[in-house]
Amino acid sequence: MAFDARNLSPLESAGGFTMWLYTTTDTRAAVLAPGYFASVADKLLPGHLILLQSADSLSLIPVRSGGAVGNGLVLDASAPPVRITVGAALSMLFSLGVAVQTRTVALDPIPAGLYIGRSFTVAARVTGPVNTLQFSILDASGAVVSGPVPVSVAAGSASATFNAPAAGSGYRIKVQDAEEPLVMQLSATFVVTEPFVLLTENGDTLLMQDGGGLLL
Repeated sequence: MAFDARNLSPLESAGGFTMWLYTTTDTRAAVLAPGYFASVADKLLPGHLILLQSADSLSLIPVRSGGAVGNGLVLDASAPPVRITVGAALSMLFSLGVAVQTRTVALDPIPAGLYIGRSFTVAARVTGPVNTLQFSILDASGAVVSGPVPVSVAAGSASATFNAPAAGSGYRIKVQDAEEPLVMQLSATFVVTEPFVLLTENGDTLLMQDGGGLLL
């Protein structure tokens, strides 16, 4: 199998050093092959370490230039499922004199009833040392149509305001940690419609337009 960025996550970052965790059903030999981490070479910098949970072992491997990795050290040649990461990672991190810090982001629900040009606000909550979030709107193909908008985190959350894009379906909101882009989340898809423009009577109720919204 090929490298899967969803299985790579930072365990700790301090002073330019990052400890990564990567889990895969590939063998250790496949992961050590040249070019395996080429797609994230800009994230895996020389001096970083990767705690590798492969199909056949638990290893600690160093990162070299260009995303290349060294042979490293095999910590467990059998790689049993649960017995691995927490104990081994904590032991190594303590020996380095740092503590594990989890970084997560979680989007709040997207407002409903979005139409072209409507202003709406999206918010996200964070845990860990997340200082800045970047918000973007993606279309159905994954292309950015608005943003990214950087927002400083305050009291564990941040929010950004957008104008709804052109009418269409499959839009998503993307939020990510500006310092660790792999820490991110995509919203569920949403639809943007044409604004209501009718003025009509329904029984004894007159439907009136106020800006882009209808009032009963």
